[in-house]
Amino acid sequence: MMNVTLKIPGYSIKLTSKRKVVPNDVLYLRADVNYTEIVLKNGENFTVPKTLKELEKVFSPFDFFRTHKSFMVNLHHVEGYQLHEGLLVKLNGKHSVNLSRRRKDDFLKSINSFPKKFLLN
Repeated sequence: MMNVTLKIPGYSIKLTSKRKVVPNDVLYLRADVNYTEIVLKNGENFTVPKTLKELEKVFSPFDFFRTHKSFMVNLHHVEGYQLHEGLLVKLNGKHSVNLSRRRKDDFLKSINSFPKKFLLN
C-alpha cells in the first residue's frame, strides 16, 4: 500500500540535519562517489554526504528515474530526450544528463506512461 503523504504538495525530504528539499524543486541528482549533488530548478545546487543509491530509495516514490549510474532525474522536469549521437535526457533550464543504454528501454516506458507531453529529438 502506498504512503498517501508522499504526494502532498510541499512535502519535503530531510537530507541532513540542516537541509530539507521539496522533491518537485529538484531537477536531478548527480553521484560523486559517496556524495550526491542535488540540482534545483531555481539554479541552486548543493552536495549531501549520501550515495545516489541511498537517495534513490527516498526519491523514487516522487517520480524520479535513475537514468545512469551517476544520474537520477525528476520526470516532472523532463522536456525531451536524445537517442542519436549519445543518449541524453533534456531537463528544464537547458540541463542534460546521460542516459545509459541499459536503462534506455525502461526510461522510454516510464516516459511514455507518464502524464506529460515530451519533445522527441
